[in-house]
Parts: sequence; structure tokens; C-alpha cells
Amino acid sequence: MSTEMKAVLNWKDINGIGRTDSAGRWYPNEDVAEYFNAIRSPSRAWPHSYAKAAQTLKFSNWLFANRLELAHRFFKES
Repeated sequence: MSTEMKAVLNWKDINGIGRTDSAGRWYPNEDVAEYFNAIRSPSRAWPHSYAKAAQTLKFSNWLFANRLELAHRFFKES
């Protein structure tokens, strides 16, 4: 049974699952990095490519399907 999320992570949340380099580009931690394999790497022109992808419903749903314990850290049951 699959439950679809209706919430996304905010900037504060994604800082908990990644890091920012000295140029302000956000990179995911290793435990969620596989989700970002098909997404353009951050660059000077597109510094938030991974961060924007982490703030989507698609990523929230992926977290619940693949990293349930991590998802429960960010999304509380109502």
C-alpha cells in the first residue's frame, strides 16, 4: 500500500540531509544521493539544482518509499 505525500521539504529540512559548499551549492548526503543521479549537478549557473529537486513532492514520496526512517524525521503523522 503506497501513501502519497502532500508535503515537501523546506530549506531548513534539506540542510539536514545535505551540505552546502563554499560557493553555496547544495549537495545531498550519501544516504539519499542515489535519488539525484539523473539530475544536473550544481554549477555556478545552476547552484540549486539538487536543492530544488529535494523540495519536490516526487522526492518526498521517494523518501517514504526508500528511506522511511529518514522521512519520519521530517514528516510527522497527523
